[in-house]
Amino acid sequence: MARRVDQIRAIPLFSGLADADLLFIAGQIDEVEIPAGTVLITERAWNSDFFVILEGVVDVSVGGQHRRTLGPHDFFGEISMMELDPATATVVARTPVRAFVMSHAQFGAVEAHHTVMRKLEAAKSQRLEADRKAKE
Repeated sequence: MARRVDQIRAIPLFSGLADADLLFIAGQIDEVEIPAGTVLITERAWNSDFFVILEGVVDVSVGGQHRRTLGPHDFFGEISMMELDPATATVVARTPVRAFVMSHAQFGAVEAHHTVMRKLEAAKSQRLEADRKAKE
């Protein structure tokens, strides 16, 4: 568990959290390995997971147009998890990916931590604004 806490502490989203909070998150997160080419989230479909990339690269597209590439310590899936709406983008593993993942239930437990949620809200707002601008 100490290794997982150290990995979580290194992720900017979770930096600055108290050790007790990091330990709580470590108990709410699973680690997965994902093959290249795997579609992790499909635009306009219901998403059931929040991901934080540990290793590897994913491509994010909206309306079939590439929007961004994400790599280690980046995260995705927060918009549909927080809004309880269909996904706003498609995310595909470009390379093999090792990631932390949270289900809806795990994410719900973490939502009680206001520091994390403020960071997620800010990231969500920035991504939605970038997507709105890209459509113009």
